[in-house]
Amino acid sequence: MKGWILATVALGLSTPVASQIASLQRSPELGVETTVPAGGIVYSFMRVYTIDGARLNASSGPGSYIRGRTVEANTDLVPVKTKSFFKACVPAPGTFEPEGPCFMDDDGDGRFDRQATNDYNIAAKLKVPVPYVKVPISVTREDSFKRVILFQGSTSDSLRFSYREFSNDMARPAFTEELTVPREPFPSMIMIKDLQLEVLGVSGMGMRYRVIRGY
Repeated sequence: MKGWILATVALGLSTPVASQIASLQRSPELGVETTVPAGGIVYSFMRVYTIDGARLNASSGPGSYIRGRTVEANTDLVPVKTKSFFKACVPAPGTFEPEGPCFMDDDGDGRFDRQATNDYNIAAKLKVPVPYVKVPISVTREDSFKRVILFQGSTSDSLRFSYREFSNDMARPAFTEELTVPREPFPSMIMIKDLQLEVLGVSGMGMRYRVIRGY
């Protein structure tokens, strides 16, 4: 299970008709009993960004636009600036940047009337208007800076962990650290790099614990 902490900061897009709302997704949730095997991740997080976008209710259809391509139903679209009533484009993978094809609703009837290959080319009229609905759409991406705690096993008198920092998904060896915590009668409280855990037990299945305070 995963927890969510809302961040109230809105981040501007390169297309200023929408803004991103960031939320922090943590795994596991605070207070949830979890078991992690040796070598498994004790705690991690990533940011999820959401904007008000649109979703196609039907396929744009083959041959609708001679220079375009079919866009399937349920495809998410990001809004862009337009003189039309509403315009939205297929985003580049993993981003909110408009890549195309792009669609235009000229009269505000909830159906796209025209299609273009991208945000810059002239749009041509669709043979069959394509219905859409406005919905929040999200992109999940790792923070440019990420911290991960791994459980590395235990001995009769200690618990062993690995603390790692990542930048753009690349581990930085200078920021990898092996940590040892004294093993006390369970349940016990431990702190690892400002991460507070309640350790409930250790067995062949791994470490059973709850996160009391995370990043």
